Amino acid sequence: MIAVLVGFILGLFVLNAGHQGVDGEYFRALKAVDGSGIDWIDATFRYCVVLLVQTAKFFGISYEALNIWVFIIVQPLVIILLSIWVFRLRRLLRRTRFRN
Repeated sequence: MIAVLVGFILGLFVLNAGHQGVDGEYFRALKAVDGSGIDWIDATFRYCVVLLVQTAKFFGISYEALNIWVFIIVQPLVIILLSIWVFRLRRLLRRTRFRN
């Protein structure tokens, strides 16, 4: 609930921001979704857009490049590594059960 409120407030702040360079980044990113009609989803999306745009500015890359890094490279890599870890822990657990 707090994330929804923060996202909504940040979304309103972004829409009312006066800096043209920042506006361009936010509006370009926010145009990706026209609005789902569900308030909490739209607020969460706005919050995530603000977070991604600020993170992209911190790293000196574009919003689109950060999306590629996060959702095409990093997230699948984390899923694969966590899956390997789970399988190793399950194997270790099975071995431990057989010993006792």
